[in-house]
Amino acid sequence: MKISLCLRAVWFIAPLLAVGCETSDPTSAVVINEYPAGGDPSTAVTVYKAWWSVALFADPVAAGQASDSVRIVPGDDYAYALLAPGWDPTTGTPPPALIPVHTVVRLSVERGNTLDIAISDRATVGNCSANSPLSAEDASFIVERIFPGEFAGVVYDPATCTAVPVTDAGSD
Repeated sequence: MKISLCLRAVWFIAPLLAVGCETSDPTSAVVINEYPAGGDPSTAVTVYKAWWSVALFADPVAAGQASDSVRIVPGDDYAYALLAPGWDPTTGTPPPALIPVHTVVRLSVERGNTLDIAISDRATVGNCSANSPLSAEDASFIVERIFPGEFAGVVYDPATCTAVPVTDAGSD
């Protein structure tokens, strides 16, 4: 008799629990490089890397292209990226210059949806050539916490969007 009551309770509660699970579809994100493609390659802007919440987009995204989809967790955060102006990812050489940027607004995505992370001068802050340099605090956060490897051995100046090598005080 007790087993029968337990089974009835399970049959009654199971549909209610299923409703609370939202969706079994994965949550994902793509980086969309909205800088214009074509024209002079020396003026093209490649998104070298990007970061949102807990997801690293490690592959470069050429101007006018989108990244592969990356599985993420639902959330709400700024997206961060490194711009590589005038760099061609097919050369196999590292970019000569990197410009850290972050989105103007926090981006959010709900479970089962895809987050489109647009990277452009109107969608981000940090590109000096667009007259929107980062604050010193934001620049420090990005180069020290988000992309520290890319800025190892250099000091980044957000007012000019340039990185200069750190010099040893003891070397001549």
